[in-house]
Amino acid sequence: MSIGRTIEKYLRRLLQWRTVFVAFLLPLLLLPIALSESKIARAAYGVLIIAIFWVFEVLPLAVTSLLPVLIFPLLGVAKVSAVCSSYFKDTLMLFLGSLIVAVAVEKWNLHKRIALRALTLVGPNPRWLMLGIMLPCWFLSMWMSNTATTAMMVPILGAILHVMRESMTQEPMEATELVEEPENPEANGSTVVETLEGEEVVVRGREKDEESRDVDLGTTTPTGQFIRLTKTFALCTAFAANIGGMATLTGTPPNIILKTIADEIFEKVGSDSGISFANWLIIGFPLSLICLLFTWFWLQFFYSGERCFKNESETYESVRVYLRRAYNRLGPMTFQEKVVLIVFVVLALLWMTRNPQVVPGWGNLFKKGYTGDSIAAVLITAFLFAFPSHIPCLHKAKKGDEENGEEADLSEEERWKFQPLLDWDTVNQKIPWGVLLLMGGGFAVAEACESSGLSEWVSSQLADVMEGMSTLWAALLLSFMVAAATNVTSNTATATLFLPIVGDLAINLEIHPLSFMIPVAISCSFAFLLPVGTPPNAIVFSTGYLKVKDMVIGGSLVNLVTVFILILAMAAWITPFYNLNEFPQVFLTAKNSSVVSMNETYAMVNASYALISP
Repeated sequence: MSIGRTIEKYLRRLLQWRTVFVAFLLPLLLLPIALSESKIARAAYGVLIIAIFWVFEVLPLAVTSLLPVLIFPLLGVAKVSAVCSSYFKDTLMLFLGSLIVAVAVEKWNLHKRIALRALTLVGPNPRWLMLGIMLPCWFLSMWMSNTATTAMMVPILGAILHVMRESMTQEPMEATELVEEPENPEANGSTVVETLEGEEVVVRGREKDEESRDVDLGTTTPTGQFIRLTKTFALCTAFAANIGGMATLTGTPPNIILKTIADEIFEKVGSDSGISFANWLIIGFPLSLICLLFTWFWLQFFYSGERCFKNESETYESVRVYLRRAYNRLGPMTFQEKVVLIVFVVLALLWMTRNPQVVPGWGNLFKKGYTGDSIAAVLITAFLFAFPSHIPCLHKAKKGDEENGEEADLSEEERWKFQPLLDWDTVNQKIPWGVLLLMGGGFAVAEACESSGLSEWVSSQLADVMEGMSTLWAALLLSFMVAAATNVTSNTATATLFLPIVGDLAINLEIHPLSFMIPVAISCSFAFLLPVGTPPNAIVFSTGYLKVKDMVIGGSLVNLVTVFILILAMAAWITPFYNLNEFPQVFLTAKNSSVVSMNETYAMVNASYALISP
């Protein structure tokens, strides 16, 4: 064995033990910072430990998110009661409520019906089929977990590609079904990996060599054009799911973190950030749609997949027949699907009408400051657990026969047994509790940075560098930094670390805080380069359709251009909508009051010193 191979072997073994080395050695190496008398330095020590653990995944992300409860109280940065209270805020309850409603949509397969319906409407032409894949992924990711959305779309995508391959090779068509993931993925050679978001993603068993990453959808060797089309479909699925989250306030954790931190910054000066579900939809939806359309055009141009068919009409017809059969196999909308759809629409309307600003909303019926978007989320959540999944006296309830796909009548006793639309066992299994802990830990870190003065100190250092730079250029620079970071770090952790700093930075530069905070939060959704960036990226990569270089090449321009689209959106409608050109007077007043108070303190100290001096 050569020396190089020996060294490589031992390095690989050491890497497997990185958790032990980093977890125990890193705190010791940085210990001199913690021994400082400065509260800012001690807070910086805690933030560095947590940030490095997050970036390198020394511990599971959810476990690292619990470290603020240990570190900050022991360092004298914050009381343990204050740290623990940061883990469950109003916005986190809003996010949890939206996740529970999404579980109901997923349980009754409403999302699959929406996806298949969209695919049947756009037609089988590859260009429009690509859009048909992207639109439901994009739309569903606004309201539910992008992980669940992508996991639902991947089997549909695989079946479509199988039909196309059969038509191209003129081989006999076999029955193509959508295969559900087994409860025990390890049983069929699959493995379960954890993404940067702390969610588990099933990776189907594959050989580890590069050759196995070629598309395996049939028995004959696929053409180069067909392989490129397959890669395109896989990328558009992941990218659409990532882009959809930025459209709504509850679509992705960074948006929720933005609202939480912005509310806290404005509350300190007795004001309101102005961010709500309704007005975020006004700015986020068009931005998300433009990014989606650009991605659609770019992937068509880059891969030119529509030229892969020699017998286009036959292939198109095969795809059309398959999509129609798959949709018809779902049957008519069930009672449960109809109720969940109505509940889903009602929740969206409640969010949009609480404080529409143009006209008084239902929030005005109550005392100011006592209502929030989380109230509607909890109301609908409670309804889902209380409303029956079938009404015996109105119709014959059905139950599915999982073995043959047929339906059978329920017995008389089963018909009269109460079963709610949603049960806690399903919710407990489907909710990504690790993500909620990650967000809570992020809020705790942000609170510690703010209370210790660390955010203000870092922002003051950055202010010296960025002074004189225009607001949009500064926002562009910050957006590129965050977009780069979010490809290798959880977008939740990225938002947590950057948002408090850029908020204070804007105030130091006498710029509206949202001028920096909004582009930074949205840039956290621009993770298009690596499989580990987001759960959708990991899921499509696990299919074997892609290599890492495919994602890097296909996503590089998307990452670059979406940042420019974001800055153009800031200039075109986001800045006028939130009136970001004006620095809020309340911050100026608070800033002047702080300076006056500090000067008075210095004067009192000097006077006292003069009295006791000989």
